[in-house]
Amino acid sequence: MDVQGALNAPHLRVKIVAIVHFIFIVFALQSYWLPSAYSFYNQIYILSLFWSIHCRESIDAVHLACLINASSFVFDLIGIIGYFPDNGGIFSVVFAMFNLALRPFTLLVLHRELIDRGGSLMLITQGSGERPTSYEDIDRPHQSFSPNV
Repeated sequence: MDVQGALNAPHLRVKIVAIVHFIFIVFALQSYWLPSAYSFYNQIYILSLFWSIHCRESIDAVHLACLINASSFVFDLIGIIGYFPDNGGIFSVVFAMFNLALRPFTLLVLHRELIDRGGSLMLITQGSGERPTSYEDIDRPHQSFSPNV
């Protein structure tokens, strides 16, 4: 399997990210030690990845997945440190840590997908808030101003 080729394929990147995170999340949730919040925000993350897969041209879907992934890194860290099990659940802990370690790399992959779709990770755009386009609306009449001399 050509990993580099798969990461360069336009719509395959998000599918790979979704499958890998799904597997790691499922194995991390095999034990009792993680809080229910872990399940909640990871379900939202997987749903945003599915939305990104479904809407192949949507910038918002990938942007939301990037934001959830970045915030989930912090949430995972807090969950693993705060709720680390005293006994048992090592299999689950290992996969929760793998999922945590994978998040920065998948954020880079999602960022590349976002750039390929024409978006950026900026939360606030500068200017009037409209996207600059080369589209000229021919239906709108142009007003010309000629000063009276």
